[in-house]
Amino acid sequence: MKDESVYVFSMAYLQLVQCKSVYNEDGSHQLTPNNIHDFDIAGDERPVANPAKFFRDHGRDFYVCCADFEKEYLVLVRPKEGIQIKKVTFVWEALRRHAKELLVIPFAELAAVTAEVADDVSHITTVFLHHTARCGSTLLIRALEASGMVHGVSEPDIHISFLQYLRSHPDLQEHDLKMLTDIVGYSNTLFNFALFQQDNTRTVVCYKTRGEGIHVADLLQKGVPEAMAIILYRDAVATLNSTLKVMVRSYWQYWLLTGLRLDTLLPTKIMPGYVMSAIARDHRLTTVPVPHGLVWLVSCLWLRRMQRAHTLTQSETSSFFDVVLRYEELCQYREEMVLRVLEDIGLECEDKDAREKIKEVFLKNSQDGNMMASRWGTSGSWVGDWEKGVISTIITHANMDVNRPDFVIEGTITEI
Repeated sequence: MKDESVYVFSMAYLQLVQCKSVYNEDGSHQLTPNNIHDFDIAGDERPVANPAKFFRDHGRDFYVCCADFEKEYLVLVRPKEGIQIKKVTFVWEALRRHAKELLVIPFAELAAVTAEVADDVSHITTVFLHHTARCGSTLLIRALEASGMVHGVSEPDIHISFLQYLRSHPDLQEHDLKMLTDIVGYSNTLFNFALFQQDNTRTVVCYKTRGEGIHVADLLQKGVPEAMAIILYRDAVATLNSTLKVMVRSYWQYWLLTGLRLDTLLPTKIMPGYVMSAIARDHRLTTVPVPHGLVWLVSCLWLRRMQRAHTLTQSETSSFFDVVLRYEELCQYREEMVLRVLEDIGLECEDKDAREKIKEVFLKNSQDGNMMASRWGTSGSWVGDWEKGVISTIITHANMDVNRPDFVIEGTITEI
């Protein structure tokens, strides 16, 4: 990125769009991060001469979608009528599939746009919910939303825009890092404003990141210094079992894939490049003497995320995470654990109806209807001695601080 003083002038604009047809079908291509090229143009660009005033008047309708660091603009989406952004399973998917109009704001205009609405949401507390994937994060975000006290937002893709930029620019200059940090803050304020305009009774916004979002947790904290952070995780064996059942769907198909080593062809086909590139650069994982198939892929992702979470807890000055919990205790204590989380982020839920709504969240599949939904009723574990051996080999070979499949992160709430 360039210094703000040398930005080439460009004007904010609106544009009617529709989702490219390929994204209306389920498949691994859905996992690719949001991008302005996800859309077909359905109308001419309409310049916005005063984006600050426009966002003040219309910001409630536009959600931050992604950032384009090459062209240096932030992309916001107005979804089709009837789409309730907090009720969708994944925000990144909904904003892509149901986009009706884009608001494109050049980076050079973001400070002014943010300043226009910052005071309106200065009292809002931002919470980032980080996780290791397949660990109940969607369940938790829905339970927090059900409390009536929190705006629960499941996986907006703007955080992955930041991660992609960092991974493609590992040696950022100080002024570029500052600019990136500023954009983190701007985008957070604009998203908070849209939510606040729709319901001003909720004073906390909790953003559940994608699984890889844990790798920009410190950047998000720098961009939003007053934000709070939660980490939710699950042991390696249970994570693998849950993930395999989503990836493959049939045990016999999985058995054939691994038995014939055909699954070694799948990692780069299933996972987007920004995920695989990080593993490819980590020689501790690329040199593990096991088949580099699905079990290797899922276990490596789990290990890297767990290690990152553990590293963040090792600060000598302060605890990075305000709440540390596992899937096991979330399922064991259910609404009582959610109430504990609310308490730890500064909220006390005394309303009996709200408590009942939280309890109801645990009675249904939180990702029901989405391709990533777990299949309730699928009997038995797909993870046997061979898979457990692969996990152990990966952990031993990588020689990280996370040295067990059931590693417990410091500060984890184990009982209430």
